[in-house]
Amino acid sequence: MLARDGYVCQICHSSVATEVDHIIHGDNHDLSNLQGVCSACHRRKTQAEAAEAQRRRLARRYRPVERHPGVR
Repeated sequence: MLARDGYVCQICHSSVATEVDHIIHGDNHDLSNLQGVCSACHRRKTQAEAAEAQRRRLARRYRPVERHPGVR
C-alpha cells in the first residue's frame, strides 16, 4: 500500500509516508480505503477525528427536551 502511494504522504504530499491510515474511519480494511501518511499528519488527523467524535457525544448529551405533539 505504501508502495502504491509512492511512499509519499497523501495528506501533505511533502513527507515520507511511514504509516497507514483509514481514509474513512471504521472496519473497512480494503486497499481503496487506506492511504500512506507521515506520522505528523496521521497524528493530526487522528486528533481531529477524536475531537469531532467528542463534540458529537457532548451535543447528544445536551440536546434540548422535545415535547411530544400530543402532550399539553
